[in-house]
Parts: sequence; C-alpha cells; structure tokens
Amino acid sequence: MGEIKLFQICYEGELTAGVSHAMQRLGAEPNFDQSWLVWLSEERHAAPLVRWLRSQIDLDARLLVACTQFTTSRDFLLIRHSLTPDADYSELRDAIERLGIVVALPFESTFVVQSDDHTDVQTLGRALGELCPDDALMVTGVNHDWAYCDEGVSRMYVAAAPDALQFRTF
Repeated sequence: MGEIKLFQICYEGELTAGVSHAMQRLGAEPNFDQSWLVWLSEERHAAPLVRWLRSQIDLDARLLVACTQFTTSRDFLLIRHSLTPDADYSELRDAIERLGIVVALPFESTFVVQSDDHTDVQTLGRALGELCPDDALMVTGVNHDWAYCDEGVSRMYVAAAPDALQFRTF
C-alpha cells in the first residue's frame, strides 16, 4: 500500500451546495470554519486539486490547498481565523507578521507564513489564540506543496531560492 498525504483546504466565499458537494466528492472532512482536510495518495499535489476545485466554485471565491507537514522543520505555517463581524484582529495580525514573512495572498482570514520559528503548532496556536478576539483559530504546518486561486486565476508556490517567493500561474 502506498503512502498518503494530508491536504488542508481553506475556502473564502459563499458556502454553496456546490462547494459542499465538491468536498464530499473528494472525501474531505470539515475541520475549521470553511476548511476541510482530505487524505490522498502520495502522488497527489495541491495544484491539480486547486484546478479541479476551481471548476466547482464561484469565480469570486478564494481557495487555498496545502500539503500538511507534521514536523517542526516545516516549510510554512498556515494560519486561519474566523471572521466575526466587527471583531478587531489587529493584535493577532501583528503577531502573525512577527513570525516571519507573510506571503501576500488575496485572503481575509487565511495566512501563509515563511518562518524560522520551529515551535510546535499547538504551542503557537495557543499563543496566537490569546490574541484572537473570537477564540477561533487554526495553525498548521505545511510544506512547499501549496497552491491557491482567486477570481478564477490559480497560482502554485514554486520552491526556488530560499529567500525568494515565486509563483507559477496555471
């Protein structure tokens, strides 16, 4: 039997029956506010998942798919909070920025951070959770295999130089 990988899917947009049906077809399980986990074979990658999911969602929705990395030597941190109306997330976002390089993404509540901080994600989650106004926060380690789409355009992270963040449109 082959190895399997765990992918984290984060969605920002109107949660429709089509989105729910697409997640069911993948076998994804909800794990946070408009986020799902799905176990897939080791041959699977984030970009083809984004390509397929993009065809199932509204054009103005945003979607991120990342392969989870369970070690403290992870490539990135994936941080996501809920969006409570009128809540002030400024302290939390300041703390996220202090963790490292926050990748410029078109998301309101989803952040990918390239960080040298190798604290385990549970400890980071507890610390950041203290700054989250609604106590709804997810912190996960992810590797270099991640991709996202926004307004029908998809981009995948390309591991190039360690000091440069590069993306390829697909």
